[in-house]
Amino acid sequence: MANHLELIQELQQLDKVPSLERLRAAQKRRTQQLKRWAVYEKEMQNKKRKADKKGRNAKDLHLESKRHVSFAASVALLEASARNDPDE
Repeated sequence: MANHLELIQELQQLDKVPSLERLRAAQKRRTQQLKRWAVYEKEMQNKKRKADKKGRNAKDLHLESKRHVSFAASVALLEASARNDPDE
């Protein structure tokens, strides 16, 4: 992955080249970004599978799905106001 200085230098060089070359460079960067994301996504899926195999049984998953999130009354009021919901 390129560091900040490398990206700045590349931008300075791209200012001097025709639009078609800039487009190709952008496409190349996007392709690299998508490849890195795919590798990261695959690693995360593998970690999740390993964690599931290690000891998470059905009971743990059931308890996890029953967790409840609650917010302070002031937060609920602000959110209802943002949605223009006078009933809530």
